[in-house]
Amino acid sequence: MAFITNILEEYRDILFIASLGLNILTIIFLIINMGISSNLKEKYRKLVRGTDGKQIESILFEHLDKIEDVHQRLNQFEGKLEIFNNRLSFCVQRVGIIRYNAFDDTGSDLSYSIALLDENNDGIIITGIYGRIETVSYAKPVKNGVSNYSLSVEELQALERAKVNALDRVDLKGNRSSRQVG
Repeated sequence: MAFITNILEEYRDILFIASLGLNILTIIFLIINMGISSNLKEKYRKLVRGTDGKQIESILFEHLDKIEDVHQRLNQFEGKLEIFNNRLSFCVQRVGIIRYNAFDDTGSDLSYSIALLDENNDGIIITGIYGRIETVSYAKPVKNGVSNYSLSVEELQALERAKVNALDRVDLKGNRSSRQVG
């Protein structure tokens, strides 16, 4: 025991300075820790603001449930959008109109040819020929952009205009693309 007291007395000044340094270092770490804790408390107060004393765990679970609900609804909407896009491919999307004067003895461009096509260039060409005595209308089917019936020059022009006039299509990500088949 005397040996230890001799060492302590001999190195008393060094031990005092080391102890003082460690105390100062502990105080510095304590101040830093209090600052960090204060910031965390403020962030926690902001996080739980308006929750009527609920615990953070229950708040997080509520938010996770809401996110899951939104994700499920988004999947439903994507499915519905795909159905609408499929239906849209069979709707009239391309229209070409040509007005012309079918006979020299009539005035104005009262005759017409209208091509109505879907996304796959399937559809119909409707033609109305206006004459002084009578007006005749008829229709010709179109499959893949061609008709099994012979087409007049005006009907071919209407068909080509319809093939070029494509509607914009919206994909699942909201991007617009113009589908043109020519």
